[in-house]
Amino acid sequence: MGLMDWLFGEDPSDLNEKALKQQWHMNNEMWAYNWSTAQDNYAFAQEGLAAQKMNQSALNAAKEQAEFNAWQNRENMRLYEYSKEVEAYNAGVASYEEQIDYNNIAEEIAINDANRAYQDQLIAFGYQNQDLLMKYYETAEQADLDIEGLEKKVGQAQNLATLQIDQTGINRDWDAAQAALDGAGLREGLAATKADMAFKSQQSRLESIQARGQQQNLNQSGRSAQKAIASLLASYGQGQAAMADSISRAESKYLLDKRRISETLSHKDKLSNLNYRQINNTLLNSVQDAETAYTGIGLKFSQLKDRTEFGREQIQQSIISAGEQDAADRNRITMDKYQQDIQAATLMTSRPTAQPAESKPLQIPETTYIDPQKPTPPPKPVLGANTVPQQGVLSKVGQVMSLAAPFIPPASDIQLKENITLVGKSGKGLPIYEFNYKGDRNQRYQGVMAQDLLTTNYANSVIKGSDGFYRVDYRDLDVTFKKV
Repeated sequence: MGLMDWLFGEDPSDLNEKALKQQWHMNNEMWAYNWSTAQDNYAFAQEGLAAQKMNQSALNAAKEQAEFNAWQNRENMRLYEYSKEVEAYNAGVASYEEQIDYNNIAEEIAINDANRAYQDQLIAFGYQNQDLLMKYYETAEQADLDIEGLEKKVGQAQNLATLQIDQTGINRDWDAAQAALDGAGLREGLAATKADMAFKSQQSRLESIQARGQQQNLNQSGRSAQKAIASLLASYGQGQAAMADSISRAESKYLLDKRRISETLSHKDKLSNLNYRQINNTLLNSVQDAETAYTGIGLKFSQLKDRTEFGREQIQQSIISAGEQDAADRNRITMDKYQQDIQAATLMTSRPTAQPAESKPLQIPETTYIDPQKPTPPPKPVLGANTVPQQGVLSKVGQVMSLAAPFIPPASDIQLKENITLVGKSGKGLPIYEFNYKGDRNQRYQGVMAQDLLTTNYANSVIKGSDGFYRVDYRDLDVTFKKV
């Protein structure tokens, strides 16, 4: 027995035939299994393709309806915004017209106020001018009265001086006459005194003679008779001496009184001359005062005339200035109205123009599908031949299965991502991010966020999966989902 016999316990040729039969039998079973599997896969691919067609048709219908609804909403919004713009424009026009009417009324009121103020100024200037003229004429009349009063005072002073001169002359004549009378009285008094003294001297002489005769008739002689006669003689002499002394005193008093009368008359004459000078000085002073007052009146009147003319010139200049100010006020009012009109015009919006209507969305073209290739049975195994399954058939089946598999959009929900960084925007204005999926920190991706698209015209590209997270169909976007 050989080694093979020892190993297998049978004849090697029998064993080989038996192995070939077993291999052929297994190949037949594998052929039947593969053929059945290919038919099952073909049927499954057909069902998947039918489901994909149904889903794609439903998705296209939903997209078309969504796009139409979005277009309808945009159209309604366009018409609504246009109507609102028309309403705003009409309201702006009405407000502009009201503002213009208000500005016209305000301008009219302001011009009336300016006219009233200007007229009030002219009236005030007229009153000022009339007041200046009244003061001027009143002062002129008063000056005439003052000059007339001065002339009367000068005339009164001259009359008074004439009266005083006449009175002084009368007093002077009276004093001279009185002095003459007093001198005559003194002379008469002196003559009467002398006559009286002569009478008394004669009487004393008679009495002395009688006394001597009586003494002699006493027939006395001797010393006692002599003494008695001597005594009589002495008494008579003393009487004569006393009368002579009285006459002498009377003459002295006459001379003194006459001198007093002369001195008094001289004094009064001097006083009269002084009165003449005083009267002349008073009259001269009155005339000079009158002339000074007259000059002062003329000066004041001249100054008043100058002030009046200056005041009237000021009033005239004020009237001119008031006219210029009135013109400036009118210009300012006109400019203010013009500015308010411009401001009202700037607040009014431009006439609205309806935006062109957006074209209705096009229907999504029908998707062209390729039916999965119908499998063909491979050649049956032949006993004793190599029956390794053909890789090409299985690969084709796999390719058909991949074609028939439904499209699954990638997950783009922000809740599934982390380390999110905005890196730019697409041509259509969509934000582009780089991120990691949670649980996969070693790989970075680039794409969009589903939540961003929900508020844009690409909301129809967002799909909510059965797991509750959003997915994005990138086929309608200008952004590519990729690894980075």
